[in-house]
Amino acid sequence: MIIYFDFLKNVVLESGDTLGYDKFKNKVCNYYRTYQNTKNKIEQFKSTLDKIVSHELPKRDNEQFFQIRDFTNTSELKLNLNYNNIFCYYSDEENVLKVGIVCPNWSHGWRDISKDKFVSDQIDILFHFISQYVYRSYQVNLIGAIALSTGIPTDFRGNTLTNIYGDNVAQEVNNFKNYIDREPSILNSKTLGYLKLINALDPYVNKAVFYYVRFLELYELDFTEESLTAADNMVDVIFQSLKKRLKKPTQSREQMSDYVYDEIKFYDSVAKYHLERLYLLRCRFTAHPSKSKWWDFYEIYEDEIETIKISVRKLLIAYLKYENDNREIDANPMLWSSWFKEHCDIIYDAVWFHEVP
Repeated sequence: MIIYFDFLKNVVLESGDTLGYDKFKNKVCNYYRTYQNTKNKIEQFKSTLDKIVSHELPKRDNEQFFQIRDFTNTSELKLNLNYNNIFCYYSDEENVLKVGIVCPNWSHGWRDISKDKFVSDQIDILFHFISQYVYRSYQVNLIGAIALSTGIPTDFRGNTLTNIYGDNVAQEVNNFKNYIDREPSILNSKTLGYLKLINALDPYVNKAVFYYVRFLELYELDFTEESLTAADNMVDVIFQSLKKRLKKPTQSREQMSDYVYDEIKFYDSVAKYHLERLYLLRCRFTAHPSKSKWWDFYEIYEDEIETIKISVRKLLIAYLKYENDNREIDANPMLWSSWFKEHCDIIYDAVWFHEVP
């Protein structure tokens, strides 16, 4: 799949944080320079991207997109929440959790953004994925909160999907909210606490939640070895995040542990020991062929795995608290156009195909 961008040469972008946008523009152009038949489109991509950032996205700041989905594995989850742009209620009729998300209206309307049809088509594809990343991130916030409050792994790929944009959004959001039970409950309060903590618009948080939920799901299905690989992937994502934040060189897992744990104030010595054991089991059993006892892994480590599960959860919570206190990507931006200009290079890396083998 290929994508293009087009730039207006005389557009002057607003002053402020444009570094993210400049990186984004360079990444897009470099992507298309790698293809012989798209090299001649670079200037059109540049001018179109400038037009989008300077005019089109600010024009859309007052437009909203509303998506409703049901979450998997929620037949007994009597949860009702209304927090910022995330809403959910338990449907007795369908026996599922229904989730509504409000986000910027970036998913359509790009077909005529450039006079070059190819450039417009590529922009349309790109912003489909960027928009998808935004609304999925809010769904991931809730998925992570549910996982931490209940231990239940869920997914946004349920059986129904409704997308609403235009003049009907406000009314449809109000209609959805009418189904939310305002009666307080321990489950609602506990889940809301974690929901306020999670910011999956940050790709590292998004990825950490993914691997934690994947760990819970695989473990629930008795794929024990595979679940531990997912759990260690979550730990590694957290380490990668802190390595980037602190601008540390690549080091061994043991060396990285010291500054990661110190930075996020994770002082639980028992949990740290079991996270080291997780890494050892991942290396000796789950990510590579075992040298011995391959049939008996669960019988040998059954009790230890339960303790590892607790330790992984503790680390994730500590990391989420750290991110909340040291936030780099706004979780609830006042102006989405400004948010995009600042963070689009990071989002591009999360959604585009240049890192896919």
